[in-house]
Amino acid sequence: MNTKEKSNKLYWLIAIAIVLWISSWIFIDLKYSNLTERGSFGDKFGFINSLFSGLALAGIIYSIFLQQKELSHQRTELKETKEEFKDQNFQTTFFNLLKIQNQLANDISATIGDLSSYDKENYKEIIGRKFFNQSKFQLLRINKALDSIRYSNYSRWTEEDNYEHGPSNSWDAEDLTKSMKQAFTLKYFQIDKDMWENSKEQSPIERAERLYAIFFNKFHFAIGHYFRHIYHILLFVEETEKEKITKTNDVREKEKIQKDFKQYAEFIQAQMSTPELFLLFYNALSFPKLQRLLIKYNTLENLPIEDLISEEHNVIEGINLKSRRELLK
Repeated sequence: MNTKEKSNKLYWLIAIAIVLWISSWIFIDLKYSNLTERGSFGDKFGFINSLFSGLALAGIIYSIFLQQKELSHQRTELKETKEEFKDQNFQTTFFNLLKIQNQLANDISATIGDLSSYDKENYKEIIGRKFFNQSKFQLLRINKALDSIRYSNYSRWTEEDNYEHGPSNSWDAEDLTKSMKQAFTLKYFQIDKDMWENSKEQSPIERAERLYAIFFNKFHFAIGHYFRHIYHILLFVEETEKEKITKTNDVREKEKIQKDFKQYAEFIQAQMSTPELFLLFYNALSFPKLQRLLIKYNTLENLPIEDLISEEHNVIEGINLKSRRELLK
């Protein structure tokens, strides 16, 4: 019912009340011409005035009750609207963060150095997600250098070295290249002799942490922001989830909230390639706060155990990687 229809009804009620009042006045004048009779008639109906006064008071109290009920309903609607707005705000913020995360991956830029031969250094720039494809190769390269039989210092090959100690045939050149590559890797990743020696006595998980620490020390400028941003997205999801859970005592409602936010966390995983998940696993070894959130939301569930540098590294409590065959079932 619109405002105009409500106003029309009110006017009709006022008009009817006025007509009845005038009609009753005329009826009494015609029915009771004597003033004494009129007084007696009025006294008889005096109790009706009290009745209607009581009814009017009851009506006022009832209308106050209705107003309070309406205000309570409005407060409930306002609260629900506020919660709905919070949900919409969360979703908008979350998907904007995902968009930024994707852009951070595409903006990664790093120069990787290696030897193409015993006397030729080679440097290439890696852009975007191709960096993650290179990350496993670089970690394997570091691991191989740590496993080398002897520690050797690298010095750039010169023409004089080439003249006096140059390889006499292709076999010598290949052996020299391998030796030089090993030494170059040790120098390139700033692995000193003490670090190299200590790695010989490390457990598999300690070796994994050392591998990533060496890698991250070299390329932190390229990937540090990327992993910090993943951590803050997951933290944002967790904090919003906790806030919603504290507002209800219903067990089923809490389970539904947890399920909903688990799905949000799965969106993060869905944005990531397998090489990204691979590097995220090794990053989590060095950053416990991120590791906790990865465990909570099972973010690494689609990383095959075969993709690790060594399956012995799969010892993080709460992260149990499956084989590729198990994932395909």
